[in-house]
Amino acid sequence: MTTRVLLFFVSFFLTTVCRAAEEAGADSVVIAGAAESHIALGQHLRYLQDADGMLTARAIIGKSDSLPWSESTAEVLNFGLSPAPYWFSLSLHNPDSRAVEKLLELSYGLLDYVDFYVVRDGRLRKAVRTGDQIPIDSRPLFHRNLLFPITIPAEATVRILIRVETTGSMQMPLDLWSFKAFFAHDQRLLSLHILFAGIMLALAIYNLFLFFSVREMSYLWYVLSLISIALVTLNLQGVTFQFLWPNWPQLNNPSVVGLVSATIVFSNAFAYTFLRLHLYGWFVRRVVLGMASIGVALFLLNLLAPEGSINYLAALLAVLTAVILFSTGVYVWRKGDVLARFYTLAWFLLLTGSVLIPLSKIGILPRSLLFEHAQQIGIVAEGLLLSFALAYRINMERHQRFLAQAEVLDVQRRANDELEQRVDDRTGELQLANQKLLEASAIDGLTQVKNRGYFDRTLVEEWSKASRARSPISLLMIDGDYFKRVNDTYGHQCGDACLQHLARIFENAVSRAGDCVARYGGEEFVILLCNTDEAGARLLGERIRAQVAATPVVWETQSVSLTVSIGVSCHIPKPHEPAAALLKQADEALYTAKHGGRNQVCSYQKPDA
Repeated sequence: MTTRVLLFFVSFFLTTVCRAAEEAGADSVVIAGAAESHIALGQHLRYLQDADGMLTARAIIGKSDSLPWSESTAEVLNFGLSPAPYWFSLSLHNPDSRAVEKLLELSYGLLDYVDFYVVRDGRLRKAVRTGDQIPIDSRPLFHRNLLFPITIPAEATVRILIRVETTGSMQMPLDLWSFKAFFAHDQRLLSLHILFAGIMLALAIYNLFLFFSVREMSYLWYVLSLISIALVTLNLQGVTFQFLWPNWPQLNNPSVVGLVSATIVFSNAFAYTFLRLHLYGWFVRRVVLGMASIGVALFLLNLLAPEGSINYLAALLAVLTAVILFSTGVYVWRKGDVLARFYTLAWFLLLTGSVLIPLSKIGILPRSLLFEHAQQIGIVAEGLLLSFALAYRINMERHQRFLAQAEVLDVQRRANDELEQRVDDRTGELQLANQKLLEASAIDGLTQVKNRGYFDRTLVEEWSKASRARSPISLLMIDGDYFKRVNDTYGHQCGDACLQHLARIFENAVSRAGDCVARYGGEEFVILLCNTDEAGARLLGERIRAQVAATPVVWETQSVSLTVSIGVSCHIPKPHEPAAALLKQADEALYTAKHGGRNQVCSYQKPDA
């Protein structure tokens, strides 16, 4: 009997040891006592691809050693876009004398289905199913990441099995936390998410107001690209699922591709308008517009294609867009555009932040808060820099408008000066033309002396002057003798030549500037002499008469003798006395000369009282 009892206890002990060894399998045992507040589990994992998707937790527990497990060497396992499920395994040992509460965090929340199992003493103790295709309320803890509370008994070892199946990128950033350390860490991350969202929202609102103010499409495309890229980032962090659509998990997968395609469209549209690519070569324009069109097509395809089938394409186009837009910025910068410098630097910061994350994930860079959120930092830096570039563009365009207005004003001033000069020149020309026209209208066409209209105006003016000055004014009225006979004998052309001959004699006889020689009509002429008394006028008349008689006109080899009769009148005008009185007196004197035998000078004789 004693032997049987002893054999029973030995058998029970060996069975327990075997089960513990089997339970741990070849897992790397992680010490998870109360002293360990945080442990990164990436390099402690074993993983197994379930090609046909038929493995279960109980099957793995039963034949763990016979399965082809692989050891992880990366801090964060990343299998890319893998349609096949993966199993992950690790063991946690509590060396303390009392149980510990731990929190297992899977900080990549875009995994479709995640099954979490706790195995202890060879038995399945706990099973939880969650993922981004299951409402967030069903999670053990309401959180954007996948959290699994674990109780590890005192001096015990538990095995963790995790099955992951997803149509998107399969990543396993797995950490073990104490509750206190996790929530302190999570508050810091949440503060960063809030700060990131606040900055992006502020930039979007500010530039939206600018769009409404200046009505330029660059600002609208910038606002839309800011919002879309911010939503992509928050979506990848699980924030949108937690706060925007927690009860619609079916939106998670299409939202990723939809937001990526929107970012592609808006970023290319912004680059086209901001960099003014319509001013550059057709190839650059078509590439950028083509990428925007592809983004639209990707968005529509996302609505029609099976879920998760175009994730590869979306990722490829996102990378291609970043490379194209960065290269476009460099190209326009080399062409001399100042704004392209800001644009290129902004994309450089974004790309740098995006590259730092995978480098941190694979262990080339240390895993830190800075590197974990380098992309968000790069996005904020890009947003701030592009917003500054847009503000700089406003100031630059305002300065260019100021210069253009100044140039327009200068051109207008010079045009006005030129116009004024031309007006002055034209006015002078018009005045000269008018003067010439006036002179032409005052000249007798045949004899080239003043005509009767000019004489009548001059007589009135000089009569008024003489009236005011109480000075004498004289008038000689001259008529060619027997002029009809000349016309009848030699013809009218000869008569015209005779009139021209007489006019030259009369003009040559008058030397003072104020005196006026005019043809009064037919063969009659008048000479107005200002400030001249009767004796002076009569002396001039005698000189003219004598010169006419002494200088015959030669016409076609014939000599035509001419004589003139001259009537002289002289008067000192009285106020309100008409100038016609002087004409009447001269005409009467001429009549006397005609009837007295012609070829003589007669003065006006006042009738006896």
